[in-house]
Amino acid sequence: MSNNRGFRATRGGGQAQGRGSGDDRYRGGGRGAFGGGAQGQGGRREGSRASGGLAGAPRAGGRGRLGDDEFTPGGPIFGLQVEVPDPAVANKEERDRPKLGGNFYNKFGNGVLLPLRPGFGKFLQNEGKFKSEIHLRTNHFALTLDDQKEICRYHVNIADPEIPPGRKRRQFFLNLLQDIPELQSMQHRIATDYSTTLITAGKIEFRNIVEELSQAKPDDEKSNEEPSNVEQPGESKSDEKYFRLTYHEEGALPRPTEKPSRVTISLLGVVPTSEMARYLQSVPEDSTHLESRLLTIQALNIVVNATPNENAAVYQASRNVFADYPRNTNPMEMTDYQNVDLTGGLIGVRAYYSSAKTSTARILLNVHGQCSPFYPELNLRKLMELFDRSGRDDFAKEKFLRRLRVRFDHIKKDGQNIKNVGGFCHREDGLGSSESVRFKSSQYPSDISALFELIIWALSLFQDSNYLRIVIVDLFWVADYFKKKYDIKLQFPKAPVINFGSDDKPVWIPVELGIVMPGQPFRGKLNDEQTTKMLQMAARGPAENARRLVNAGLKVMGVGSSNPILSAFGISINTKMIVVPARVLPPPPLLYKNQASFKPEKASWNLAGRKFYRSEPLQKWSYLRCGRSTFADNYLRVLRQQISACGLGDKGPEPVQGYHAMLGKEDDDKTDEALRKALQRAKDDGVKFLFVILERKSKAVHARLKFFADIVVGIQHTTLVHAKLAAQFGDRDNAGVDYFANIMQKVNMKTGGINHILGPEGMSQQIRPEKTMFVGIDVSHPTYTTMAKAPSVVGIVASLDDNFTKWYGSTRIQEGGVEMVTKIGELMGERLNLYCQKFDKYPESIIIYRDGVSEGQFEMVLKQEVLAIDAKCAQMYPRKNQEPPDLLVIICGKRHRTRFYPTNAEHADQTRNQNTRSGTVVDRGVTSEKFWDFFVQPHTAIQGTAKPCHCTVIRADKNFPPDVVQRLTHNLSYLYGRATKAVSLCTPAYYADIMCERGNKYLSKHLNKRWPKGTEFKANESPWQADVHPE
Repeated sequence: MSNNRGFRATRGGGQAQGRGSGDDRYRGGGRGAFGGGAQGQGGRREGSRASGGLAGAPRAGGRGRLGDDEFTPGGPIFGLQVEVPDPAVANKEERDRPKLGGNFYNKFGNGVLLPLRPGFGKFLQNEGKFKSEIHLRTNHFALTLDDQKEICRYHVNIADPEIPPGRKRRQFFLNLLQDIPELQSMQHRIATDYSTTLITAGKIEFRNIVEELSQAKPDDEKSNEEPSNVEQPGESKSDEKYFRLTYHEEGALPRPTEKPSRVTISLLGVVPTSEMARYLQSVPEDSTHLESRLLTIQALNIVVNATPNENAAVYQASRNVFADYPRNTNPMEMTDYQNVDLTGGLIGVRAYYSSAKTSTARILLNVHGQCSPFYPELNLRKLMELFDRSGRDDFAKEKFLRRLRVRFDHIKKDGQNIKNVGGFCHREDGLGSSESVRFKSSQYPSDISALFELIIWALSLFQDSNYLRIVIVDLFWVADYFKKKYDIKLQFPKAPVINFGSDDKPVWIPVELGIVMPGQPFRGKLNDEQTTKMLQMAARGPAENARRLVNAGLKVMGVGSSNPILSAFGISINTKMIVVPARVLPPPPLLYKNQASFKPEKASWNLAGRKFYRSEPLQKWSYLRCGRSTFADNYLRVLRQQISACGLGDKGPEPVQGYHAMLGKEDDDKTDEALRKALQRAKDDGVKFLFVILERKSKAVHARLKFFADIVVGIQHTTLVHAKLAAQFGDRDNAGVDYFANIMQKVNMKTGGINHILGPEGMSQQIRPEKTMFVGIDVSHPTYTTMAKAPSVVGIVASLDDNFTKWYGSTRIQEGGVEMVTKIGELMGERLNLYCQKFDKYPESIIIYRDGVSEGQFEMVLKQEVLAIDAKCAQMYPRKNQEPPDLLVIICGKRHRTRFYPTNAEHADQTRNQNTRSGTVVDRGVTSEKFWDFFVQPHTAIQGTAKPCHCTVIRADKNFPPDVVQRLTHNLSYLYGRATKAVSLCTPAYYADIMCERGNKYLSKHLNKRWPKGTEFKANESPWQADVHPE
């Protein structure tokens, strides 16, 4: 058999130091380290960085904030020489402009038509520094592709037995690339997605044979001899190959029980790179080569990801996301992880995402940095000790560790010293330890042992057989077994043992002997403290993020130095961020009660001297203290002052002493009963509104409060956290005023009031309340639940008043994982009926903001949701003798990875980390080459790097100009009534998202109970299915 290691050495130039054969990566092992990889165990990179003009100075002394590194210090991003937008791109945009406009559509795929961009926005501020266009950098890099290179796509089918997706399938693909001579000889000219596809530079030269590769020899047994071949004429073709291959871990023999799989590699065709070039230069209305674009982008992503996939120092966090994981020099301690410790046995690791995309006249590579939670490379007993500090029980700990890959150095056979955590030994008195768990280690052959067991069972009918069983089949205490077998005296014999086998054939190993393998991402839900620390690591300003991205990020992706893989495929990537044109929209005028309109600065304002546009006085109100929280007299005094100042009445609490609920632990039954009784007591006393003071921030308690108040009892309320409340009070004269003023915004909305409205010119003349209804739609899907087939939650809201400030919503469950709103017709019918009750007619235009939809789901939205809305309108509108409405459907969302960076100090927000300014709009340079999309940032980023909202118009019955749609989306963000600032996602979509979040809270306890394995969700047994208490 050919040498497995030869492929690794040829591809990567040698294995990274400090990563022996015991190393294991989440994706199932790697094929070598490009460019030498990490040096030593630490895995830190201190070599030359990719050029990009954003290098950060090495960090001097001290650790500073959590996650600080050498890229933290440095100057502003705009302190560098600025390039201008690519003239070729700008020229093509100008050439296409005369062809744009009107309701032209282009094929998106499968007969779906999307509206073409009707032009580019022109609206600018009429004064100040933003009267003209500005330039911004963005985290996209120009990618050029040699369209003369022949790039081929192959499909890989694995059957009899099939290898399931996951780590094992990735390792099987590594077996293919290492053990099949034709694939091994491709060297840098082959890349894979480790699932079903191979991408090659040139065709694979298959021989007309079928090879039986039943096993792979370890390194010390390999020779240069070719594998034995079995001639089967007629079964193999020049572009197709069949063979059988047995799965094996890297450097190890296949297990005796492993069956060889039948593998078929078939040529699908040549990647149409030349057609891609023609597509990029075609006019917007030409969709001839759209399929070529999709195939080429898929191939490019696989090839670009090949470098981090093969780098032994890089680990995969998720799809297209790769982490430069920090190695631990002493697995018995967390010393090397102090700067990234999230507590509870997790660390935060910076990772980098990349994806190719098309834009006007070019291909771009989007590279984005993010933080992901990982398990530390640590002794398993130490990891369990860290988890125990979080205060969670043994069942939660078992879930935390399940399927974790652990290395055992006392096992000397390669490939057998890495095992997956199965579970604990649960006993009535706790977890089984090395001194309390025995297992069978028979000294006889299995058939003889089975005979002995039968004899023992027969004897047990007459007398105690424990003694016989111990004598005959060797029942060992775990501690005694490891002393006898490995001469290991356990230092922690009372620590739990873990099953690293199956339920039928357990393998009990003391936790102190295991080392958690590096590079394993955590897939569960972070607790509140871990979430806070993760945000602290991730929320970095634009300058720091840009430095880290251009230096560390590009290096992880293999960009910026000689890369033989990219070169083999004719790919080159510029290491400088592209520059794109942008505009800054002015804020809309806002209006409060009895005041002239004003334009807020930096998308923020306060309530000082202002009264709500329309207030609804509180009737009978009181407060509820939870746990050990208090509500001091001065808290109550300031609260009453703000209730009065905001026009909500002059009444005090009734009863004045309020109510109290002594809670249990988080969301246990004691907490449930205490909340239910306290809320019901308040309602029985005639209380209409409750201020609920939580002892501390707790997602679990907050969720139970919402469930009982909204669903079971039916009482309006708002929540305050005692620690945050107490922090507002001190020696200041206006202590607590701002805090309670903000609380009053929520109170006024819940009681039916209006906080503020858009002033004159805040809305286009084409958008009138008596003719237009805004709709927000979102769907959230189950995550981290213990119940199978958990449902998804739908949220929908619609504007139903004269000022677009009152939004009536519904939320309900539907089949889990289904993005399409299955009952959208029924939900839309409810909105239309409410609108008709208000205006005595149906809206002439419906503008829908749909959140949470990716490009691949546009077809679903158009063919299912939008058509269902059309059908409902066609059914209802004839009742009022009206024609069906014009629809404007906009997909909006923030689940993208595009960021923008100022290039000029005057164009940056000097008060907030030098981010781009609120009102920034980008619709050129980085947007779609064919369809109508744009980026808008209405808000001022409070921390980190500003994330704009990405909007794509997928249906436009009316000929709305680009400026109208962009300003509409921007100005709607100022109508969010619960804050004195513009929000990052336009208000209809934001409210729909809140509806989904609320539905998830109602179900959170039910879906996360300790259900028996395999328990499925049943709607008729659910505590909640739709909407809220009628009162």
